[in-house]
Parts: sequence; C-alpha cells; structure tokens
Amino acid sequence: MRPRLLLALLLSAATSAALAEKADSSKPIEVNADSAALDQKQGINVFEGNVVVVQGTLNLRADKTVATRDPSGRQKLVATGNPVQFRQKLDGQTEYVDGRAARVDYDSASNTVILTGKAVVTRGKDMVSGEQITYNTVTEVYQVKGQGASSTAPKGRVTVILQPQEKP
Repeated sequence: MRPRLLLALLLSAATSAALAEKADSSKPIEVNADSAALDQKQGINVFEGNVVVVQGTLNLRADKTVATRDPSGRQKLVATGNPVQFRQKLDGQTEYVDGRAARVDYDSASNTVILTGKAVVTRGKDMVSGEQITYNTVTEVYQVKGQGASSTAPKGRVTVILQPQEKP
C-alpha cells in the first residue's frame, strides 16, 4: 500500500483545486514504527507504535496503521491515533495542508477517504472540521458530519472557514 496515495487524496479533500506535491510520488517511502508485521502472501502490513510515514514533503503520524491489498489489487488503509496527523506541501506552492482525526480509512474500491473523530483539515487559514469528513476521490466531493462535540464544533455541528480570495 502506498501511503502517499492516501495523503494525496486527503489533501484534495481540503479543496478540490489543491494538489499534493507531485514530486513526492517519485520519492522513496520510509516507514518507521516500534514494530511491524508484514505478510506479503496475505497482503497485510501492520505497523504499530509511533508510526511515521515520510515520502518527500508528505508526513503521516499514527499510533497504528493496517494496510491490506486483495488479489485484485484493491487497497485499504486504516490509521488510528490520538490523533492521526498528516501534512503535505501543495504542488507548486509554499503552502501545506494539515489534517488530523482519531481514525483515517481509505478504500480504493469505493474511492473513499474517511476521517473520523474530531476530524479537521486545514489549508492556510481555511479549515473544515466535524466529527467525520468523507471524501470521494473520483467525484471530488466531500461531506462533513458533526455528530459529536469538539472544541471547534459544538455537538451536532460542523465548521467551515473559507478566507476571501485575494484580488489580483
């Protein structure tokens, strides 16, 4: 499983026009963790304890990641943490997209990325937060649900902050 794919998709969730740093995809992926169990035959890779995934400008931190691939090539990734955090530079810009949630799920078969548990995605001063952020990588549509209370979104509410565009 290529974690860079997950993060590139998450970054697109912040804004449909934002693209992750393209050069990152040609960089090596480095995964560091306290332990790893890699089952290439079954297509299951588990990393636990202070998991750090780095590829170019992309950085993902989690307590645990489980990446699976079925025989047809469909991929799933589940990252859990307190919270899971990611950061990646936007293509051709100096700006970064940052995100965090208690859990991040990616499913290549359904083309979805789901951030659950006090989910927040920021790009500069723009911010989206809620209990769950779901992003479809094909339609480039995302939904935000506010089912729980957090410091930035009262119970049952979502928060979206968009800055006005600068005039040329």
